[in-house]
Amino acid sequence: MTTSRFEGSATIPFLIRHAAEKFPDREFIITPSRQITFGDTELQSRRLAQHLLRSGIGKGSRVGILFPQGPDFVVAFLAITRIGAIAVPLSTFLKAPELRQAVRHADIGLLIAPRTLLGSDTEEMFESLWPELGSAADADLELGDAPYLRQIWVCGGAAPRWAVGLPDVAELGDEPASADELLLAVEAQIVPSDLMVFVYTSGATAEPKVVVHTQGGQIRHAWTLAQIYGLDHDARTFTNMPFFWVGGLTVVVLSHLHVGAAVITVERMDSTEMLDLIEATRPKRVLGWTLYERLSADPSFPHRDLGGIEFPIPDLLAAGLRHNSLGMSETGGPHTGVVVATNKVDLPEKLRGSFGPPLAGIHHKIVDLATGQEVEAGVEGQICVRGDNLMDGLYKKDRHDTFDADGWYHTGDKGFFSDGLLFFTGRLTEMIKTGGANVAPREVELAVESLPGVKAAFVVGIPDPERGELVSCLVCPEPGHDIDAASLSAALRDQIASYKIPRKIVVVPYDDAPWLPSGKVSKPRIVELLTNARA
Repeated sequence: MTTSRFEGSATIPFLIRHAAEKFPDREFIITPSRQITFGDTELQSRRLAQHLLRSGIGKGSRVGILFPQGPDFVVAFLAITRIGAIAVPLSTFLKAPELRQAVRHADIGLLIAPRTLLGSDTEEMFESLWPELGSAADADLELGDAPYLRQIWVCGGAAPRWAVGLPDVAELGDEPASADELLLAVEAQIVPSDLMVFVYTSGATAEPKVVVHTQGGQIRHAWTLAQIYGLDHDARTFTNMPFFWVGGLTVVVLSHLHVGAAVITVERMDSTEMLDLIEATRPKRVLGWTLYERLSADPSFPHRDLGGIEFPIPDLLAAGLRHNSLGMSETGGPHTGVVVATNKVDLPEKLRGSFGPPLAGIHHKIVDLATGQEVEAGVEGQICVRGDNLMDGLYKKDRHDTFDADGWYHTGDKGFFSDGLLFFTGRLTEMIKTGGANVAPREVELAVESLPGVKAAFVVGIPDPERGELVSCLVCPEPGHDIDAASLSAALRDQIASYKIPRKIVVVPYDDAPWLPSGKVSKPRIVELLTNARA
């Protein structure tokens, strides 16, 4: 695929200053309660960056951000990365045990969060994560469960004694001229190979999986995406993609930052609020996993004034009538696809099911599932990727455990190439893909098995026309215990993120599970059982 080449330094300092100079008064991030321009974004992120530098944060520092998608997230992300620190966006879906694990695993040294998060008090949440905070004398932290975490910054409202209080990000005051000079000197040392962001995604096991991306890799990839989406400064996109994953961060925010386009979003996945905002702001396109299904199910949808707004039609992609695209966190989003403007007519029969050609700067090979040798066109095998947008690695994983000797990443996806197009045929691992999010079955199994009265749990994905797959669970109780599926779901809400909670639960005696002669359960049989069962 050919797109125009990105001109300029592939770094956040260049990108944010360029956007502010070229599109200072154009809207960048729009929510129901707040809007910021590109000029606002540069100014606010500059002030926060100067505050970070004054506090000793610099290149390589790991800074966690816990904000919902919106202006504050974007300002914090840009402030951190324009000084060469590594942003660690933390999912607002995480429950307390998951959040505590992420902060520890990523070796976060500074955590920035609002005083209230989606209506909940963060002081209470953090003290439940780390009870030692209750007896802390000041904001210089020493926590055994988070040994690298030295400070928590709380934005907006009074801060507890164990945190550093800041006003809202938009209200940080001007810094002296010397602070501008220092920031310019720091930004001059940022290079495309610098690490930019840790992205949490689910691995095939219950262990955390953190994708590490560089500034250059993601900024160049975001430029490519802006070209295939046909973005320019008049583009306006509504999305429900969370900014803490690559779908919201690279595919939406960074691509729109390149060209001065507006991003319209909401903090909560409320269909009525989303439709209200879409009507009021008139985006040119709507982008998000299961977004069309969610919006069209709203009772008010048929009566909305949505003329001229381009909605994705999932039925066309599901039927293979139009080119789809394939992507993952490790590649910063799509690694195949076609220019959107050309994807308006049904494909000929032999091309149906296509996931498009490789994007610019990306290379693929298909290898035999058994031998690992490259196969010919038309032969199914494992999809391997290499190129500009590929991650730098997985945090706390050796390079030889992540890439092969030639630098290829083996994706765990199956497929084949024909006529230069990729055809995706399934996953090699047990990973569940639900509504655009990855769920590791073993992580959910461990959460279910930790509940009283549960002897064993077996989690699988079952096909679903709207979400792709539904997280589903076969539960075996301890002898003499009765398990109610609704109560089990309720108990999991404090343990794991809502998208990981099984939507379908079937309870059977342990001996009635589909055991194989080897002593293992048959996962295909469980999929069949849960698919056919009422729960």
